[in-house]
Amino acid sequence: MKASAVVIGVLLAAGCARTTEAPRPVEALSLRAPAEVVLDVAANGDALVASVLPAEPESDADRVVHPAWLTRAGRRPVQGGDVLELRWIPGSTAVLTLTRAHTLTRRASPDAPAVELDREVFGPLSLDSRGTAVVYTKGDPPTLSLVRLDLRTGVASPLAPGLTPAWCPALSPDGSEVVVVASPEGHPALYRVRAGEAPRPWAVPPGSPLPMGPGAPVVFGDALVFEDEAGLHALGLDGAPRRSLPGVRHPVLSGDGLAVLAHRDGALVRLSARDLEASP
Repeated sequence: MKASAVVIGVLLAAGCARTTEAPRPVEALSLRAPAEVVLDVAANGDALVASVLPAEPESDADRVVHPAWLTRAGRRPVQGGDVLELRWIPGSTAVLTLTRAHTLTRRASPDAPAVELDREVFGPLSLDSRGTAVVYTKGDPPTLSLVRLDLRTGVASPLAPGLTPAWCPALSPDGSEVVVVASPEGHPALYRVRAGEAPRPWAVPPGSPLPMGPGAPVVFGDALVFEDEAGLHALGLDGAPRRSLPGVRHPVLSGDGLAVLAHRDGALVRLSARDLEASP
């Protein structure tokens, strides 16, 4: 079987046989510094990356990052300084930002002024594939509840208010369902939530890993890909565990949606559906 991850090489502009030929464009992610974490990748290849600021040992404080915007033309500034999270809105140049004050904002581009959308917001943020909605948790920790915000209208609506505390929601690509970890009965478990319906417990094998963040789980094909303290895990949408990759972290979808990008020892790795299949 092929190796479970292929290190993304730095793409250099090819040498030209004739001086009149234009160089090949540089992939935006090739400009990532080794220690930077990839937060999100747009369909056009632009990337949001960040250096993670030091935190107190054994602290439960928020992860704070210093973001940058990478394009084929180079690094560009991101307005707003250090943040908790930064995500592209699919199908646009706009971004959602979660500030250190737990305010959710929208910018027309990473260097544009911010418009406030909601307060007391806790990540991770998860968006549908069309950029019409985002889900997150909200409230006074640890009693956080699930919220869905319509990005077309700006209206935030609670989902399953009794399902608290909740964390690490993942919105399905079509926006119809949320998979979330919650502990309403004192022990963490996965739930599937649809608007207007009671939340349904998602039965997975006892002892299965559960999402812990700091990034949102990724729906990739017919699997949910997420991380915990041990590393990266793939769980089939049928509830069957697929594969675990210890030490691999921070999964995000590639810009073309054909792979999961993740991090191992500072290197960026590209994982295909085969790489996340159950071991024979």
